[in-house]
Amino acid sequence: MKEQESRSEVARFMRRLYRQRLTTTSGGNISQRIKGGLIAITPAGLDKGRLRAGDIALIRMNGKLATRGIKPTSEWQMHLMIYERCPKVNAIVHAHPATACAFCSSGTAISTRLIEESYLMVPRILKLPYARTGSEELARTVAEGAAQAEGLLLENHGVVATGETLLQAFDRIELIESAAQMTLAARQLDMVRELPLQLCAELDKLMGR
Repeated sequence: MKEQESRSEVARFMRRLYRQRLTTTSGGNISQRIKGGLIAITPAGLDKGRLRAGDIALIRMNGKLATRGIKPTSEWQMHLMIYERCPKVNAIVHAHPATACAFCSSGTAISTRLIEESYLMVPRILKLPYARTGSEELARTVAEGAAQAEGLLLENHGVVATGETLLQAFDRIELIESAAQMTLAARQLDMVRELPLQLCAELDKLMGR
């Protein structure tokens, strides 16, 4: 994908993220890997609901900016470390969906085994210990987690989803929030049935994992 096309895609998905109330004006960030060692990444300090291609920063894997006058998100290190640690990851979506964030702040796990779709796309959601936003500790912790699971809950912070494409990473954020809402609802109901482990094994085989 060319640089301008990638910047446009990152801006479009961030507007979509905000429009669907999966994050706030000041929260969340998105990035996409581009050929040639470049990363298109959302900026700091701009309205997430109004971003355009020209607002998206380009940063190299060594941390040097390739666009003048655009300050990348304060969590750019987290994105670069994930890409360095996970060669199959080409896109990252970090957001603050309200229901999933409630699980980030509790001892209750989100179940992705309530419906088939969520298990197929996000078989495992890993919860990570708190680390301050924008810190190197956060970047290291999340990068290590991304090597183990496609969906991550950051304690008292938010949600990260990775994907081979930006659409896949975005889909996973939606499914994590949906699974959180279903888990919350199911905990108030009787006789809730999760997908049996045998069926999950069959689905894993179907997905080649």
